[in-house]
Amino acid sequence: MSQSTTVEKQWIKKSFLQGTKLPLVYEPLEDIQIENLTDWIRSHQNEWREDLKNHGAILFRSFPVHEALDFQSILYATEEKKLGEFYLGTSPRDQVVKHVFTASELPPHYPIMQHAEMSFLDNPPKLLFFYAEKASAFGGETPLTDLREVYHHVHPKIKEKIEKHGIRYRRRYDGPSKKSRFSLWKTKRWDEMFGTTNLEEVKKIAEQNRFQLEWFGKDSLTITNEQSGFRIHPEANTIAWHNHSQTFHYQAAVSEVWKIVKRQKTIRSLGVAILLTLLTILKRLAGQKSHDVHVTYGNGEEISVNEMKSISDVFWKHMVAFPWQTGDVLIIDNFSVSHGRLPFTGPRRILVGWSD
Repeated sequence: MSQSTTVEKQWIKKSFLQGTKLPLVYEPLEDIQIENLTDWIRSHQNEWREDLKNHGAILFRSFPVHEALDFQSILYATEEKKLGEFYLGTSPRDQVVKHVFTASELPPHYPIMQHAEMSFLDNPPKLLFFYAEKASAFGGETPLTDLREVYHHVHPKIKEKIEKHGIRYRRRYDGPSKKSRFSLWKTKRWDEMFGTTNLEEVKKIAEQNRFQLEWFGKDSLTITNEQSGFRIHPEANTIAWHNHSQTFHYQAAVSEVWKIVKRQKTIRSLGVAILLTLLTILKRLAGQKSHDVHVTYGNGEEISVNEMKSISDVFWKHMVAFPWQTGDVLIIDNFSVSHGRLPFTGPRRILVGWSD
């Protein structure tokens, strides 16, 4: 199913992948230069933004995007007023050029569960931008899920609890005295997240984001904060599931990896699933205080294993995972669509930007 744009020069066509309507795919009908694409993005703001609002994600495929600077030029062409420079998320990232970062430096065998970027903040990013500088030989998809559909299909009792109490997050971080950049559970250190070792600056950033800080050990830190769990789109007025329960809950990774075993059917994915299951059993026996990343309902009530599994099932029912092609650029409406990462093998480099 496809249709052409109604612009003067019809050199962009629109279609869908795999019979779904997520993402909407833009492709060129003729050979063009990167400047043609950036000019079109800059001069057709209403068109692509309306498509993004309706579909939640747009994939630019087969355009001449060859390096980080090309990707950066696309970010600038959107004319977003505030492109991201400061990342308060958990995964380690490296800056490549201004406003452009590596998507995640987590090991390739570890999955990244579906999430809306920085949903635990008061003001999460508005748009996300991904660029496949190098697509992996196997796996490594960035799955997408329509969070509006998730909201409508999650069990009513779970939604009722979130509506009443919200979501509470707790994250523990090692400090600069630990040389390891990330661990299986904590990911990056707090000095990487805050971008400073100045404690007054850390306190200031925490206050701006309503983070409660608790220091322990030599220089380790626990961050606690609460959010609503759902968000209404600022323009479309649609409501969406918008929290990190399916990412921070100790059971979430287990629910994810066994689904990945069925999808990828590899010895490695089976080994990861068995190992994570054993580690999660130990975590569960040790109690919530042992969890370095944890999420509950806002009143402190645990999200049960069965509840977490049902949430994961809804995500996977509505999830779309398509193989990257080198040169792809993906724009995601962060208030409507979630993303993640499936395990992969071989070289892979996905770059990311965002707008606040």
